[in-house]
Amino acid sequence: MIGGAVVLALRGIARTPADEWPAGPGGPLIGPRVRAWYRGCMAPLEAGLAAAGVPPDALTWASLVASGCAGWAFAVGCVFLAGWLTILAGTLDILDGGLARRSGRASRRGALFDSVVDRWAEFLTFAGLGALFLDEAWMLGVVAVGAFAGQMVSYVRARAEGLGLTVAVGRAQRPERYVLLGFGAWISGLVAHLGCPLLGRQTHAVLRAALIVLAAVGLWTAIERGRWAAAALRDRETRA
Repeated sequence: MIGGAVVLALRGIARTPADEWPAGPGGPLIGPRVRAWYRGCMAPLEAGLAAAGVPPDALTWASLVASGCAGWAFAVGCVFLAGWLTILAGTLDILDGGLARRSGRASRRGALFDSVVDRWAEFLTFAGLGALFLDEAWMLGVVAVGAFAGQMVSYVRARAEGLGLTVAVGRAQRPERYVLLGFGAWISGLVAHLGCPLLGRQTHAVLRAALIVLAAVGLWTAIERGRWAAAALRDRETRA
């Protein structure tokens, strides 16, 4: 199954037009070509949901529920399940916007609702991670930094857009954060399960590494966006 998924993924990437791969400085870790491939994979599902009359808000609520379940799974130590639930939450978060545009239901109210729910979803997931690492002070600090960085990345973008800027820079945008945390968690759960007979206990070194990377690139993205927005506003004021 994994081999088949890899083959299909590579074929999908190869068929994506080359001009959709203009990765430049400040661009996201997941480049436009991979994003275009993923959107192509989701297109039939979006079309089916639109034909069935499913409202985009239903997917937004489902994403929040999945994030809450992921937080619970982290809190009780079901890291493998938490990883898949995080990936599911990220997929639903992407689908709701695509469904809104496809069905002609995109609106400012929907965008606001989606953004607010996203913040709650992140809180629930990181609260579960905090419970998982409650006895490890340094990892609890990493979780706190990761949660803060995620909120700041979104806040800087929202504040800049309120001032008339369109912010698209940053290595760790929301899809990258879902990928790092989701895949890091389920791989960590798999490695912990396979390594338990050898070590005599479960260890989540992969999840710890993923959270450290997530916190670091999240902070850098927030700083990067802040610097870019400040420079853009300075240029605008100079021209005025």
